[in-house]
Amino acid sequence: MRRSNCFAFVFAAMLSAAAQAQVQPGQWEATVIVQSIDMPGAPPQVAAMMKGKTTRQSYCITPEQAAKGPQEMLKQNPSCHFTKYSMTGGVISTAMTCAQNGGTMTAQASGKYTPTSFNVTSTAVMSGKMSMRMTSASTGRRLGPCTGE
Repeated sequence: MRRSNCFAFVFAAMLSAAAQAQVQPGQWEATVIVQSIDMPGAPPQVAAMMKGKTTRQSYCITPEQAAKGPQEMLKQNPSCHFTKYSMTGGVISTAMTCAQNGGTMTAQASGKYTPTSFNVTSTAVMSGKMSMRMTSASTGRRLGPCTGE
């Protein structure tokens, strides 16, 4: 897994947390901000480009997807599994592990949610020949019914 793909994977994991049945289906918008990144052996300018990077994404959660929950989303990558998952009482707490390109990535996330919003911080650590550590903050909110985009 390329280092830049780690960011996308963690972002997808946060979006999958929003797909939990306790969250309303509809059009959602999420923002992820990379707070810190440490990439031993990489040119300093690579990490500098990623630190502070903001990614926004709009997506639709159907009633069917919300009913299935986030674990279904990870079935696309059979090397990933949750080692901890809790989304109850307005508190999100997850941990997952994935085997990637001869290494391992672990991601932990915690935060708060309502049926129409979430606010999560996460840490991802990749070991192996492409090691890195990244922390990020994710926020999301339901905008209304799905728009078909």
